Amino acid sequence: MIKIIVVGKLNQKYLLEGIQYYQKQLPVKLEWIEVNDEPDITGKDIEGARILSKIKESDQIILLAIEGVLHDSQSFSDQINKMTTYGTGDLVFVIGGSYGVSDAVKNRANHLISFSKMTFPHQLMRLILIEQIYRAYMIMKNHPYHK
Repeated sequence: MIKIIVVGKLNQKYLLEGIQYYQKQLPVKLEWIEVNDEPDITGKDIEGARILSKIKESDQIILLAIEGVLHDSQSFSDQINKMTTYGTGDLVFVIGGSYGVSDAVKNRANHLISFSKMTFPHQLMRLILIEQIYRAYMIMKNHPYHK
Protein backbone atom coordinates (compact mmCIF):
# COMPACT_ATOMS: atom_id res chain seq x y z
CA MET A 1 0.00 0.00 0.00
CA ILE A 2 1.06 3.56 -0.67
CA LYS A 3 0.03 6.42 1.56
CA ILE A 4 0.43 10.10 0.85
CA ILE A 5 0.35 12.41 3.84
CA VAL A 6 -0.35 16.03 2.95
CA VAL A 7 -0.69 19.21 4.96
CA GLY A 8 -3.87 21.15 4.24
CA LYS A 9 -7.01 20.57 2.24
CA LEU A 10 -7.45 20.19 -1.51
CA ASN A 11 -9.91 22.79 -2.77
CA GLN A 12 -9.25 22.90 -6.52
CA LYS A 13 -11.72 20.81 -8.54
CA TYR A 14 -9.46 20.44 -11.58
CA LEU A 15 -6.67 19.02 -9.41
CA LEU A 16 -9.05 16.60 -7.70
CA GLU A 17 -10.22 15.35 -11.11
CA GLY A 18 -6.64 14.77 -12.24
CA ILE A 19 -5.74 12.99 -9.02
CA GLN A 20 -8.80 10.74 -9.29
CA TYR A 21 -7.90 9.92 -12.90
CA TYR A 22 -4.46 8.56 -11.95
CA GLN A 23 -5.62 6.94 -8.73
CA LYS A 24 -8.20 4.84 -10.60
CA GLN A 25 -5.47 3.52 -12.89
CA LEU A 26 -2.88 2.70 -10.25
CA PRO A 27 -2.22 -1.02 -9.82
CA VAL A 28 -1.76 -0.54 -6.05
CA LYS A 29 -3.97 0.76 -3.29
CA LEU A 30 -3.31 4.39 -2.44
CA GLU A 31 -4.58 6.29 0.59
CA TRP A 32 -4.54 10.07 1.08
CA ILE A 33 -4.13 11.39 4.61
CA GLU A 34 -4.70 15.10 5.17
CA VAL A 35 -3.49 16.83 8.32
CA ASN A 36 -4.49 20.34 9.29
CA ASP A 37 -2.16 23.18 8.40
CA GLU A 38 -1.07 26.08 10.58
CA PRO A 39 -1.29 29.75 9.60
CA ASP A 40 2.41 30.61 9.87
CA ILE A 41 5.94 29.22 10.19
CA THR A 42 5.65 28.90 13.96
CA GLY A 43 3.24 26.01 13.39
CA LYS A 44 5.75 23.83 11.54
CA ASP A 45 6.40 21.69 14.62
CA ILE A 46 2.65 21.28 15.23
CA GLU A 47 2.16 20.15 11.61
CA GLY A 48 5.17 17.85 12.03
CA ALA A 49 3.64 16.20 15.09
CA ARG A 50 0.41 15.66 13.15
CA ILE A 51 2.35 14.06 10.28
CA LEU A 52 4.35 11.82 12.59
CA SER A 53 1.18 10.66 14.37
CA LYS A 54 0.05 9.10 11.07
CA ILE A 55 3.28 7.15 10.52
CA LYS A 56 3.98 3.66 11.82
CA GLU A 57 7.43 2.58 12.92
CA SER A 58 7.60 0.06 10.04
CA ASP A 59 6.64 2.60 7.36
CA GLN A 60 9.15 3.72 4.76
CA ILE A 61 9.01 7.48 4.42
CA ILE A 62 9.81 9.49 1.30
CA LEU A 63 9.70 13.21 2.05
CA LEU A 64 9.32 15.68 -0.78
CA ALA A 65 11.84 18.40 -0.04
CA ILE A 66 13.57 20.94 -2.25
CA GLU A 67 16.95 19.84 -0.85
CA GLY A 68 16.22 16.20 -1.65
CA VAL A 69 17.73 14.03 -4.37
CA LEU A 70 16.62 14.75 -7.92
CA HIS A 71 15.52 11.66 -9.85
CA ASP A 72 14.56 11.00 -13.41
CA SER A 73 11.45 8.87 -13.88
CA GLN A 74 13.42 5.64 -14.31
CA SER A 75 15.42 6.04 -11.10
CA PHE A 76 12.26 7.09 -9.22
CA SER A 77 10.59 3.90 -10.47
CA ASP A 78 13.63 1.85 -9.44
CA GLN A 79 13.52 3.36 -5.94
CA ILE A 80 9.80 2.61 -5.50
CA ASN A 81 10.31 -0.92 -6.82
CA LYS A 82 13.19 -1.54 -4.41
CA MET A 83 11.32 -0.11 -1.41
CA THR A 84 8.12 -2.03 -2.10
CA THR A 85 9.96 -5.28 -2.85
CA TYR A 86 12.51 -5.31 -0.04
CA GLY A 87 11.11 -2.90 2.52
CA THR A 88 8.72 -3.47 5.36
CA GLY A 89 5.56 -1.55 6.11
CA ASP A 90 3.81 0.87 3.83
CA LEU A 91 5.48 3.28 1.46
CA VAL A 92 4.53 6.75 2.71
CA PHE A 93 5.11 9.97 0.80
CA VAL A 94 4.95 13.25 2.72
CA ILE A 95 4.12 16.62 1.21
CA GLY A 96 4.67 19.25 3.86
CA GLY A 97 2.97 22.59 4.29
CA SER A 98 3.84 25.90 2.70
CA TYR A 99 6.47 26.57 5.37
CA GLY A 100 8.18 23.20 4.94
CA VAL A 101 8.36 20.43 7.50
CA SER A 102 9.80 20.13 10.97
CA ASP A 103 13.24 18.68 11.62
CA ALA A 104 11.51 15.76 13.33
CA VAL A 105 9.79 14.79 10.07
CA LYS A 106 13.03 15.20 8.10
CA ASN A 107 14.86 13.03 10.61
CA ARG A 108 12.18 10.31 10.38
CA ALA A 109 12.27 10.20 6.58
CA ASN A 110 14.13 7.36 4.92
CA HIS A 111 14.63 9.39 1.74
CA LEU A 112 14.33 13.03 0.75
CA ILE A 113 13.47 13.58 -2.90
CA SER A 114 13.01 16.71 -4.94
CA PHE A 115 11.00 17.09 -8.11
CA SER A 116 12.69 20.37 -8.99
CA LYS A 117 14.62 23.28 -7.57
CA MET A 118 11.47 25.28 -8.30
CA THR A 119 8.67 25.72 -5.78
CA PHE A 120 5.26 24.30 -6.70
CA PRO A 121 1.89 24.94 -5.06
CA HIS A 122 1.30 22.18 -2.54
CA GLN A 123 -2.07 21.27 -4.02
CA LEU A 124 -0.54 20.94 -7.51
CA MET A 125 2.27 18.80 -6.07
CA ARG A 126 -0.32 16.16 -5.18
CA LEU A 127 -1.18 15.74 -8.86
CA ILE A 128 2.46 15.77 -9.95
CA LEU A 129 3.34 13.13 -7.36
CA ILE A 130 0.51 10.74 -8.19
CA GLU A 131 1.26 11.02 -11.90
CA GLN A 132 4.90 10.14 -11.22
CA ILE A 133 3.86 7.21 -9.02
CA TYR A 134 1.61 6.00 -11.85
CA ARG A 135 4.47 6.49 -14.34
CA ALA A 136 6.81 4.54 -12.04
CA TYR A 137 4.46 1.55 -12.03
CA MET A 138 4.05 1.73 -15.81
CA ILE A 139 7.86 1.68 -16.15
CA MET A 140 7.98 -1.41 -13.91
CA LYS A 141 5.46 -3.11 -16.21
CA ASN A 142 7.29 -2.01 -19.40
CA HIS A 143 4.10 -0.22 -20.41
CA PRO A 144 4.47 2.32 -23.27
CA TYR A 145 2.94 5.16 -21.18
CA HIS A 146 6.42 6.34 -20.21
CA LYS A 147 7.57 6.87 -23.80
